[in-house]
Amino acid sequence: MEPSPLPTPDALDSIAVVATDGLPGSMLAMAIMLMFHGFFLDVLVIGVVPFFSVAAAAASRKALFPWCLGGYSGFGEGDSRSRDDPVPNLGPAHRRFMSENAAYACLRGGAGLYVIYSGSLAMPALTMAVISHFLEALSIAWEIFKYNAPVDAAPPMTLMGIFSTWTLLTVMNNSGSYIAIDDVSLVVMKVFVGLTWTAWLWGVVGVIKLKRSGVGKSMQ
Repeated sequence: MEPSPLPTPDALDSIAVVATDGLPGSMLAMAIMLMFHGFFLDVLVIGVVPFFSVAAAAASRKALFPWCLGGYSGFGEGDSRSRDDPVPNLGPAHRRFMSENAAYACLRGGAGLYVIYSGSLAMPALTMAVISHFLEALSIAWEIFKYNAPVDAAPPMTLMGIFSTWTLLTVMNNSGSYIAIDDVSLVVMKVFVGLTWTAWLWGVVGVIKLKRSGVGKSMQ
């Protein structure tokens, strides 16, 4: 067996940079954001609290996720639900919402873990996290525009745009060349950040429409 070639000076320099600098601060901040969003909000607040406190779960759904609480004009369109018929804690729509966010947690929190674990492996995971931001922004915008979800749904939709943009800008800056960026993934990430803000605009149009019609008022 032939001996392995000695590392080049450039390779030794890059190893030294990693050894002395470690994870760049901007990458750590992005990873914390993704893990907070994925593991704290999507798992703890949405997926765990309902099993321990009906009141706390109802309060969070009312304040942040009214589309899984219901009780507004347009919710359950095509069935017998009315504005005064919200989904009970751990009801079918609530359970599906919890499952949906468990999947989001894998995509977002998982991407944060990959950033910490290895910059050479993180780019595909970050791209999938950004796509998840688009999908959630789109679903919220659709619920606002088409089904009169209360304006309380708008802040989470806005956060999807902020988080996706934060991820893209951090990757583009690529402090210390920490992330191994491939051109295809970068283009996909840029496209989906743009689509996320496009969905946000659609939702904003829905909010304006609701305010003019007097429907979809805050549930607070």
